[in-house]
Amino acid sequence: MKKQEIITTKEMCRQNIIAVKVTDETRKYNNTLGGTVTKPIRRTKYLKICWMCGSPYESFKSSSYACSQRCTNNLLYARKMGYNPPANMDQLTKEKM
Repeated sequence: MKKQEIITTKEMCRQNIIAVKVTDETRKYNNTLGGTVTKPIRRTKYLKICWMCGSPYESFKSSSYACSQRCTNNLLYARKMGYNPPANMDQLTKEKM
């Protein structure tokens, strides 16, 4: 299994993460000999707030900033037109691009 990295509270605030939920699930793989193999996996979900519309959403990526593709496009368009996004998004989008 992959080693889980620990996120500090300062890093959670910087990435706009409100809560972290870790769930244990199983994944089925088709074996080449015709059988199926099930392996346990650990999934991490992040509860975040969208930087464009302000609605809460869950994401499997810790580096997401918008709840939907529409909000992502609006955020990138506003950034391209020279409008600064709210909070510290200005610095975070520079790091992401």
